[in-house]
Amino acid sequence: MKNVTFIVCLFLTGFYSCNQNPDNSEAKQTMTKVETTVSKKEKAINQVVKDAYALISFEKGTTLDHEALRAIFTNDATTYNFRGDSLVFSNIDDFISGFKGAINSGEITAFNEVELGGKTEYFGNIGHRISAYASYFDGAEKIGEKGVNSFQVVKVDGKWLINSIIWDVEKTGQSIPVTYLTRKHEH
Repeated sequence: MKNVTFIVCLFLTGFYSCNQNPDNSEAKQTMTKVETTVSKKEKAINQVVKDAYALISFEKGTTLDHEALRAIFTNDATTYNFRGDSLVFSNIDDFISGFKGAINSGEITAFNEVELGGKTEYFGNIGHRISAYASYFDGAEKIGEKGVNSFQVVKVDGKWLINSIIWDVEKTGQSIPVTYLTRKHEH
């Protein structure tokens, strides 16, 4: 009899703990918090990355706010990219100057880069956001380029700043991993 009672209790414990009752508001809140809770540090890191995408994007007939763009980077920030076959390096001021030159010459008339998803990690005053992106050139509705940005950030005087961006683009045989295409909803 003790074995039967034990098995019945075990079954009922399992049944009640696994019950997915949608009317249980406490379970809903707990589930929502687990899925959407993001730390203050992660929110701040994600915000500087979001700002970078917004500040580098512009529509035809408008101009880039170069000072605001420069302000989200450290003094010695760098960029590295593998858009071609080899690594291209520049410091942030040369990158902004080159981008500004391409705009002024009409080589780029509009640019929009958006995050498709990513993941943020941090420790103390350092952080990293790996971020899948899509770029649209000259007002086109079709994606001109997709790739992955790796943002290295540091906290300086209480503010998160970008210290480095390294990126590579999708190529034949090199697709963006699905794990980078997942967006985390922040609340």
